[in-house]
Amino acid sequence: MNSLPDLGSIIVTVGHDVAGNRTVRTRSTRGPMVSRLLLGRRADETVPAMIRLLYTLCPVAQSVAFRAAAAFAAGDSPEPAKLASWAASVQLEAMTEHLRCLAFELPETLDMESQGDTTAIGKLRARVSQLTEPNEDEARSVLRDVSNAALDLLFGDGPVPTLSTWKWPLEVESWVSTRQTIVRPVFSYLCSLPQSLGTSGVAALNASLPSVRSDLAARMTEKGFCTTPVLTTGPAQTSAYMRRATCPAILPCALRNGAGTMIYFYARLLELGTWMQGFEAPGRLVSGFSPEPGVGIGVVETARGTLLHRMRLEEGVIRESTIVAPTEWNFAPGGAAEQALSAINISDPGSWRNRAELVIRQFDACVPFRFEEGGITNA
Repeated sequence: MNSLPDLGSIIVTVGHDVAGNRTVRTRSTRGPMVSRLLLGRRADETVPAMIRLLYTLCPVAQSVAFRAAAAFAAGDSPEPAKLASWAASVQLEAMTEHLRCLAFELPETLDMESQGDTTAIGKLRARVSQLTEPNEDEARSVLRDVSNAALDLLFGDGPVPTLSTWKWPLEVESWVSTRQTIVRPVFSYLCSLPQSLGTSGVAALNASLPSVRSDLAARMTEKGFCTTPVLTTGPAQTSAYMRRATCPAILPCALRNGAGTMIYFYARLLELGTWMQGFEAPGRLVSGFSPEPGVGIGVVETARGTLLHRMRLEEGVIRESTIVAPTEWNFAPGGAAEQALSAINISDPGSWRNRAELVIRQFDACVPFRFEEGGITNA
């Protein structure tokens, strides 16, 4: 029996308006339980250890975000060596999540049989989850093993595509057609989808902007923000695509086809290929700031997008804690997932749900979700 707590799920409520048109609403039931468990505890190394036990999704990123928030709350910017170690562990975890998504979760969603060994990926994830502050040799050893798994499961023989290589859409389809891995049937299908599937008008969450940081500092103290985060400017979304939208390998595809479902998964594939070449600049993956004395906000880039931890310390004790995961940004009411799901133009309920599940996985490949029937809205 799993003794870990149920951290909630995503609810997709499907109803109809008075004219008979389908309506879609999304919400998260993933409340602030972990944040409440942290209150009154000393901000020491026992907390990251507990966090890694509580979270099955991105436990390393969660513990690093805590460490970053605690450091800034205490008035200490992380030392460069420590920041590099944190970022390396975050990148390795994100690589395994991209690999799991593309090699297993996505094919399963499409009713395609995966060609890989889930046990091997499970062992890699378990190995990465034990990383706390790996030295350079440890990090490079794990990077080599994850990269070899990616070659075997996804990329196969030949050059590995990266974010820095300019490609036109036809070149993408040509490369896909030459693969002898699950990439070929999966991405061939994704390329065949309507270009508008999965698109929304929601802007990217850019936590490096001073204006966004100021907004976060004020709004993360509000009740309910962790489950329904919205900036003053409105909803925001976050994903591998959103942080890589201007890269040479993605920009021409997005400009021609729009930022639809294929692009979201393609960004994961390219980011994985890029990370196989080495470690990214630490500050791009782990950062943070202190909006006022005693308060720290940690910012970490996970496979799914931007993760935020905020805390207020008093004499080393956690008095306030807020955790906002990428899932909540994307599935907030009126947000990117709700817009994308509402725009699916298929009348048959079964076909609609098949497309809807793919769009949901576009934003989060692992989060539990369920559909619920709603009544008439806007009556």
